[in-house]
Amino acid sequence: MPLTPAVGDRYLLTWAELGKPTLNGDVKVPGLGVVMLDDADIHYALKNPDQAAFYVRKSKALGSNNYVVVSRVQPA
Repeated sequence: MPLTPAVGDRYLLTWAELGKPTLNGDVKVPGLGVVMLDDADIHYALKNPDQAAFYVRKSKALGSNNYVVVSRVQPA
């Protein structure tokens, strides 16, 4: 089942939906594509494990099936 955008062309994914990765790299998301996480994204998720979520957007530079984090949901 394809995901629907949360805001504009951005998709909201929680750390749990991404499989709770602990290393940077590519994460395959069924129905969406490949999300690329960097060290800062992983650090944020490990420090906020219950609330970690990311807005991701398609990356034209990396190809049609690749997504990058454009913002992180900040804890209150």
